[in-house]
Parts: sequence; structure tokens; C-alpha cells
Amino acid sequence: MVERNLNVWADSEGVWLSAESGDFTLATVTEFLRSKGVRKYNEKVIAEFVREKNLSPQKIAERDPAAEKDAAVVVHLDKDKMTASVVIEPPFFMNPWPSRIDVLEALEQKNVVFGVDEIIIEKLTELKLHNEHVVVATGKQPLNGDDARIELLLDPDQVPAVDYGVEKVDHRERSVFINVKQGDKIAVKHPATQGENGTTVVGTDVSPIAGKDVAFPIASGLEVSEDGLLLTAAIGGRLFRKNNKLSVLPELEIMGDVDFSVGNVDFKGYVKIWGSVRDGFRVLASNGIEIKQMVEGGVVESAADIVITGGVQGTGKGHIIAAGNITANFINQAYVRSSGDIKIVNSILHSDVSANQTVTVMGGRKSQIIGGRIQAELGVLCNILGSEIGTKTEIIVGLPPFLNERRKELYDLIAKHTESLEALEADLTYLKRQELFGALNEKQRSLLVTTIKSKYQLQATLKSNQDELDDISNRMALTQTQGTVKVKDVCYPGVTVAIRDAKLTVRETFKNVTFVYDKESAEVKLRPF
Repeated sequence: MVERNLNVWADSEGVWLSAESGDFTLATVTEFLRSKGVRKYNEKVIAEFVREKNLSPQKIAERDPAAEKDAAVVVHLDKDKMTASVVIEPPFFMNPWPSRIDVLEALEQKNVVFGVDEIIIEKLTELKLHNEHVVVATGKQPLNGDDARIELLLDPDQVPAVDYGVEKVDHRERSVFINVKQGDKIAVKHPATQGENGTTVVGTDVSPIAGKDVAFPIASGLEVSEDGLLLTAAIGGRLFRKNNKLSVLPELEIMGDVDFSVGNVDFKGYVKIWGSVRDGFRVLASNGIEIKQMVEGGVVESAADIVITGGVQGTGKGHIIAAGNITANFINQAYVRSSGDIKIVNSILHSDVSANQTVTVMGGRKSQIIGGRIQAELGVLCNILGSEIGTKTEIIVGLPPFLNERRKELYDLIAKHTESLEALEADLTYLKRQELFGALNEKQRSLLVTTIKSKYQLQATLKSNQDELDDISNRMALTQTQGTVKVKDVCYPGVTVAIRDAKLTVRETFKNVTFVYDKESAEVKLRPF
């Protein structure tokens, strides 16, 4: 090392330089003198000293108190005051080197109060680093805010996946639509953040860049909460995205059939199907259903009207249920329920049909009702009722269908419970006789207690059923509805017409006839159409 080879000292006569060996250059000598704080010297003497490799002491300068400076600690701040660096200018070699305290005081004079690294300062003074920029304080950069982010809870483009891990997969339940009801949560907004302030080395705050807000991508049918962070469906319907905008459409239009390509439909709105509802599939809607072609052995239910341009080929499995009216071309082997009117153009064949108001089969070439069971509180109207071969056809009017059906259920329940009660009574008679003769074992004694309890429970159920049946009978007796069955063309034998509690079985062919309820005789009578 150069410092071990070169020596410098001062006495009253001047400043002296010597060397242990000739292993030095002009650069190493001048750097050595600079590190010792010797700033002024005789350059010619130095040059000759280097050239001649003269190892004897050489006087290189006169003593000059003005040149024998103390060390200087120079503090530099960068433009944004996020860093502070220190340059130590070494003292004249006889003067003391600056301490850690000296550096800290120099920083304090420049108002550097934040992010000071005292470990680096300690090393800087220990190693006597000089004429180098050493960063000794670092500010805290501001943390910019995050932009707002929209998270979709329901994605209209995300078709629900089929779980092939289950033992049995029903592909009918695979729907290609995202159906929502009013109030369903569609998306949430994660709001923009303001970020965190930074701090310069002089202790001043540095403002961050705040995150940008984003708006919900709304087109129609959606609403934003008061706090602006939740997007919900304003109406029921299909969740739809177009041009990156979300909508809830109150109408679902299916251009083809409801089959495996579409899956079952459960829609909170109006459904329009240009094709057919295939066997085994289900269509549910809240605001009405329109089907341009056929309903096969499927289920169609609506909280409003149902219109079937083609017809219903139920094959014993088709169910059509509407809280409103039902209109169709024909119904064949289907279960049909309407809270309003049922209007059929051509025929109702071998079906179980019920309407809270009227059933009308008119407008077709024959407009006939053949077979099955037809119920309507207000009346039934058709061209042809029954068939030439005497097909059993049951028509019930003048009573609310739901009460009539419940009455039938209660009759069946009472008959079943009465039979069970008779069997229990027989068992009790036998067990009590055994008890009288002291012939009951423990198992039979336990059975006796259980049988008595079952008897009391069954009697209570029977009483409840009978009370409900009596209530329904009273309500039916009070109804003022005068239901009629009107046949414009022909009514064939095999038809049974029930109006209120009266019943008439048709045993001959009638033309242009109306079946009415006669109050005086409490019978079904015939009148002209």
C-alpha cells in the first residue's frame, strides 16, 4: 500500500516527504498527499522526487497555517430531496478526522432529519472515506393509490360447468343463460385508494398519485347502491353483456328448441321460444311464455300467461301450469292447470285439465274434447264433447277446481284412515282380551300401549280431515257460481257432467246442448245451446 511506502510530516521548517522504496508514481504520490490534507506543495520538487526515486526526505512545502485546514463535511441533497449524501474533505494530516457526531451535525445544519443511516455514517468515519459521495439518508417514496376495480359476481359469458365427478350427470340442468331475479348481486366495486404519503430526508410530505375511479359497466336493468359499491339487478331477467356493457333483459328469446343445446330454462322474465320444448326438459318463467312450435313430454310453468302456437303432445308426462291464461292449438295426454282461462283451438284429448275460470275449445275444424277430466269453475265450451265410441270423458264445473281436488284427496284420506282405524280396533280387542285373562307377555304389553297411542293419533287425524272436508263442503254450498257446459255441435254418450254437487251421465247423443244446474231439483238439466 502507498501509505506504508510514503511518509509525510511537518516541523517548524516545513512539510517533508520521504519513501521507504521506489515503488510509487506521480499519481500515487499526489493521491497520498491529497488524502493527508496536503493541498499546496512544490510540484517541481514532487516531480523530481518521483523521477529520481530519491528516498531521502524532501521539503515539499513551507508551513502555511491557512493551508492546514480542518476536515470538511459537505452535505449534498438531490433535486427532490429524497436522498442526502456526504463528501468528507480530509483535514491537514496533523488535524483530527471528523467523527460520527460531526457528520450528524452537518446533516442537521441542512435540515436532514429523516431516513438517516447511522451505521453507514459510522463506517464512513471509521474507514476515513474521503472525496466520495456516500448516501447517508434516504427518504420514503410515496405509495401511489390503486385504481378502482370491478369484480363480477355473475359473469354472463361464463357458462356453468358440468360436474363430471358426480356419479350421474343430468345435462338437462346445464343452462347457457345466467338468470337473475330482482335484487341479485351482480358485481362489487373495490374502490380506488388514495395511497400513502412519502417523506423527504428533510421531513416534508410527498403526496402520492391517487387511484382512478371506474364506473360500473351498465346499460339497463341494473342499479347501483347508494354507496356506489354494489351493482344489483333492478328487474328479473337474463344477465347479458354487449359492447362491454351489462344489462338485465326482461325477455329471453331462444331461437331454436329447448333441448340439450340449451338445457332447462328457469327465467325471471318473459320467455319466447321459436322452436319446441323437447321431451324431458323444463321451462319456468315469471312473466309469461310463448312457444312457437310444440311442447312434448316436458314441463312448462309460468307466473303469467302461456301461449303455445303448435300444441302439447304430452305423452302422459307433459305438465303445463300457468298463474294466468293458457292458449294452445291442441292438448293431448297432458296435465294442464290455469288460474285463469284455457283457450284451445282444435282439441283436448285424454288430458287432465283445470281452469279457475273457463275452458274453451273453439275455432278449429272440430274443436273437440275427448277423454280425460276437465274442470272449470265458470264453464266449458266446445264444438264436440266425447266420441262416437263412448270414450269416458268427465266435465266438472261450478266449483273452484282446487277445492274440488282437495275434497277428492280428503275423501281418499278418510277412507284410508278409517280402514287403518278398523284394523287397530281389531288388534286392540284381541290384546285387551289377552290382558283380561292375564295372558299378556311383556312384548304384547308394549304393543298394547303403542296400539292405543296410534289409535288416538289416527282418530285426531281423521277428525282434522273431516273438519276440513266439512269446511270445504260449506264453502261450496255458499258459492253462487252457476257453471255451464255448452256443446255447439254434438255431445256423445260416455260423457259425465258434474255441476256443483249434481252429476249427469250422458247415455245418448245430443246436439246443440247446454248443461246447467237446476236449483229447484238440484240436478243437472239440458237446455238448448
